[in-house]
Amino acid sequence: MSERLTQEWTKTAEEAFGATGARGSIGEEFVAKILTSWGWEVELHEEDYQKQVSGIDITFRNPSWMRSYTADVKTNLDEYGSFYVDTSSDGWLFKSGKTSDRIWHCNPETGWMAWYGRSEMQIHILSEGRQNTGLYKFTNRDKLYFITRRRGKV
Repeated sequence: MSERLTQEWTKTAEEAFGATGARGSIGEEFVAKILTSWGWEVELHEEDYQKQVSGIDITFRNPSWMRSYTADVKTNLDEYGSFYVDTSSDGWLFKSGKTSDRIWHCNPETGWMAWYGRSEMQIHILSEGRQNTGLYKFTNRDKLYFITRRRGKV
């Protein structure tokens, strides 16, 4: 996401980040609707300060699972299914204090999503020597075992 427009806590991402924040909120709502359509339990956390600073946008649970999981939603999946991962030590993947279980990329216009475990992506980036090298692009051709891709229809 881009720089905050204000250092004050705001109830919405749009108030904090402008148009970029509004797009992020649309993505979070899109993922929540898709997961709900799958019969999963979903809770959005846009107004929860502690969860937001921890990189937690949603909590979700398939009823067949023993526990819930959390996700940091990124509305940065392009029309071709590519997305970028922030490799910075202070970015949303590696920053200390970011605790979501999953990172969930989406494109509400196309309906496509890609998600993976935070720790699996961290391990991959470290093993490739890519930490602190800028944005790392992943495309549909990148068939990594830990990335799930699926199209959702609301």
